[in-house]
Amino acid sequence: MDKNAIKVIKFLVSGKAYSDGAIMKNIGLTKEELDEIYMILEKEGYLESYEEFQKHSQLEDKPKSGCGSKGCGNTSSNCCGEKDLDFSKIKVLTMKAIKEFDN
Repeated sequence: MDKNAIKVIKFLVSGKAYSDGAIMKNIGLTKEELDEIYMILEKEGYLESYEEFQKHSQLEDKPKSGCGSKGCGNTSSNCCGEKDLDFSKIKVLTMKAIKEFDN
């Protein structure tokens, strides 16, 4: 793993990362470089998809309630639903990452 990949994983483990933009700005990476690092980290077992995380952590998708609640708009026509949520780009730190890089 190269030094930038190590910087990214340490940044993620520290809890300071809120977006790809924050990581790119703080480490000085392009979007392409960051995407490549994410692929490496996932391949090496430091990151996993949210779907994989759900499988082994036995999280269940609970039905959304409170249409019109904060963040979903104020009308029933603007209701948050499962079809509106896209978790495909979410990556989760694995225990391997935390054990190896949590200082």
